[in-house]
Amino acid sequence: MGLQSFQLESIAKTAKEGARMAGELSLKRMKQPYEVEYKTSASDLVTAVDKEVEEQLVKLILSRFPDHGILGEESTFKQDPNQFDTLWIIDPIDGTTNFVHQQINFSVSISVYHRGEAMVGVVYDPSRDEMFFAVKGEGAYLNDRKLHLDRQVTLEEALLCTSVFWNKRAEQIGIDQIVKKLAGKVRGMRLLGSAALEMAYVAAGRLDGYVSMSLNPWDFGAGRLLVEEAGGIATRMTGEPLPHDAKSSVMACNPTFYEELKQYMNISK
Repeated sequence: MGLQSFQLESIAKTAKEGARMAGELSLKRMKQPYEVEYKTSASDLVTAVDKEVEEQLVKLILSRFPDHGILGEESTFKQDPNQFDTLWIIDPIDGTTNFVHQQINFSVSISVYHRGEAMVGVVYDPSRDEMFFAVKGEGAYLNDRKLHLDRQVTLEEALLCTSVFWNKRAEQIGIDQIVKKLAGKVRGMRLLGSAALEMAYVAAGRLDGYVSMSLNPWDFGAGRLLVEEAGGIATRMTGEPLPHDAKSSVMACNPTFYEELKQYMNISK
């Protein structure tokens, strides 16, 4: 049984409310002293703010939807997410390194999946007060503006974004070299350091495409729906559908050069 329209409306409202609350809290804490820790390396950071923000999000979600599951980057929710039909996938601060160093180019990512199908996606950029959101079948929006990818783009004209260059697996199978050649073929390459925000920018047409070798579901869960509801395509690099609860490569772009980009990446060789 799918979600009823009134349930979906309530979920979407809570997702946007939660994203704004989380963003405002992160901005407030950014101006105060906070602890920074390493996860796996000096380039993989987590702060006390990440953890506090996720705790507040989990508290809000469960207060309204106690029968829903939550998959969060900081593992605040302790039950098995696979036990739940409706699953919230959250990243309290996507782009923690940017949060620590730049104090811009980070975002809150919240998506809601029902039995594996993306239903709601929200990416909120608190530093610019930009709310990207989408509801399945209802389109994608940036604040009050509807997003639609209707510009014709060839690969040579595309502005792309990627996080492939320092990925070890990409080096092992040669994808980093393919992307370096790709950088010479397209109009330009960018790197923001927040996958959720980068995919939101694809949905908004600020970027024409995004490529990553390996992302966690909280990195791409909301961005995927934003891109799809704006008329774009988001898949694995191979062209296979994205999972909702597992790591995956990601290729999201304007549909007019999707096949060209997929062929160029040549993952299936």
